[in-house]
Amino acid sequence: MAMSAPDPQGDVRAALELGVKAATAYGRPDLVQRLNVTLERVRKPDVQVVAIGEFKQGKSSLVNAIVNVNICPVDDDIATAVHTIVRHGEERRAFALVKAANDPDGEGQRIAIPLDQIRAYATELGGIDPSVIVKGVEIEVPRKLLADGLILVDTPGVGGLSGAHAAAGMGAISVADALLFISDASQEYTRAEMDYLAQAMELCPGAVCVMTKTDLYPRWRDVLEINKGHLARLGLNLPILAVSSMLRMEAIRREDKELNAQSGFPALIQYISNDLIAGKARTNRLTAQRELYGVCDQLAGQFEAEKSALTDPAAGAALVAGLERAKTRAEALRGQAARWSTTLNDGVGDLTSDIDFDLRARMRAVMAESDSAIEAFDPLDSWDEFEPWLTNAVSQAVVANYRYLTERAATLSSDVAGHFGQEGQELFADLEIHNAANVLSRVSIDPHIEVEDLGRGAKGLSALRGSYSGFLMVGLLGSLPVLATVGAAIIPIQIGAGLILGRKTLKDEKERALQRRRSDAKNAVRRYSDEVQFQVGKDSRDTLRRVQRQLRDHYSARAEELNRSTSEALKSAQDAVRVAEADKSKRIKDVQAELDRIKNMRAQAERLTQSPTGQSAPARQAV
Repeated sequence: MAMSAPDPQGDVRAALELGVKAATAYGRPDLVQRLNVTLERVRKPDVQVVAIGEFKQGKSSLVNAIVNVNICPVDDDIATAVHTIVRHGEERRAFALVKAANDPDGEGQRIAIPLDQIRAYATELGGIDPSVIVKGVEIEVPRKLLADGLILVDTPGVGGLSGAHAAAGMGAISVADALLFISDASQEYTRAEMDYLAQAMELCPGAVCVMTKTDLYPRWRDVLEINKGHLARLGLNLPILAVSSMLRMEAIRREDKELNAQSGFPALIQYISNDLIAGKARTNRLTAQRELYGVCDQLAGQFEAEKSALTDPAAGAALVAGLERAKTRAEALRGQAARWSTTLNDGVGDLTSDIDFDLRARMRAVMAESDSAIEAFDPLDSWDEFEPWLTNAVSQAVVANYRYLTERAATLSSDVAGHFGQEGQELFADLEIHNAANVLSRVSIDPHIEVEDLGRGAKGLSALRGSYSGFLMVGLLGSLPVLATVGAAIIPIQIGAGLILGRKTLKDEKERALQRRRSDAKNAVRRYSDEVQFQVGKDSRDTLRRVQRQLRDHYSARAEELNRSTSEALKSAQDAVRVAEADKSKRIKDVQAELDRIKNMRAQAERLTQSPTGQSAPARQAV
């Protein structure tokens, strides 16, 4: 009979389930709901790891090698076109996330697709129904590493890492637990890659660099050292893991441990297992313990108050008075007039204004730099180079604005939590602050313009018009009586004047055309800027309202919990004062029994971080 694998989170779930039973038995549905939120998080300890990087750097091959199955399409000429999500499943299955082509803003669908159709749906190859737009592909495979909660996301490569696609490619980063920044060993990091990595880490600080295809480039160690220097100069303290997906797959096929070690994958698997999966488990363990402590304290409050009143009747009046004061303070936390509510409302109002001002200031700086750049070049010659710079500069400004929003929202959460004597950071981790790149992808106006040069016909016509004017003007001078004796000698002068004025007219027309192109370019940039500010400003306001509602609902629930706990403690103490002397002894035993049960539940919560599993995750054998 096969033995089942040990469940590292079993004790956490057991402790939380015990807490739910206790809160239910004591008639506290508010506390039950609080624990169920944490219990659901523990039951689904998803760890989302996103692979990002340029086109054709080996991202899909890397994902395949991690899970030891050729599931993500790999092709030398055809690149991944949509996000491909690989998660655990009892059997191999694939699904496409699609939207109707005639209603791209409508509700999407998750449809099952044959495994042999993954390539058509996930890559730029196409070959599917043109009436649908593919937004992503999900693949389920039965692998132990994925069963522990790992979700791998293979993102589309971003050519150049500097245009609008680079911003859109960050869509998955905002919800990621960690990033795998992929670059092959053919060359050192480019400036565009370094900028993209720094920008991505602003949205997801947890990252590790992976250098692929070491089997193809014998001097990969030299490239590795150069890349370490690039990271150090930017102040990025990130490890670089050198791997070969081909050696990994061959080692697994041969069951060759030495070849597997040469592939470099043991270190990557160890990082994923010990740092990411086990790290998320430790975080869930600490969160569960903190929630259980809070529930135990609230449940024990009424029994401790009753026991004190029963065992020391002389102090009963003082105890009741103290509980009444506590109830008054708890009631003060309820309603719109509560100080925490005022802090929240004022904070959101100030934050809305500051975020809008910050976005406008950043966009004005980009526009000023853009105008200066346009004045220094001809859009006809340099627009293709300028357009990626512009979209990247705008995306950086928007990401920086969202980072500022995130930091201020965290501060506001802590300020509100201070009224309850809490840290507030745990709630902030669940606030719905979306990725700026998702907003940029909705901008309907792009900065592209059609620039045209003067054609040969237009140039000839301008020159002819100027030449004719010069020729005619000198000819008119020759018709004057005073110059009548000159006669035919004025003809060369006419020709010379025609050539000079024709050249000047052509030059002036070229300058006017250049200024029109520059003006069109600036107008296109401003339309793009206005649309970005409109979309981002709307999303920022929606985000702040969402944050406000989350904070309001969370702390309103906490206020109700405290008010109910103090009310029941007060009632228990008041009832205890009136208990007949003959019944006190029995009631004290009953109350002590309830306190012992709660004490045992707290002890079980305390063991969550005292057990070997709670202290540190056992190291996995990296394979």
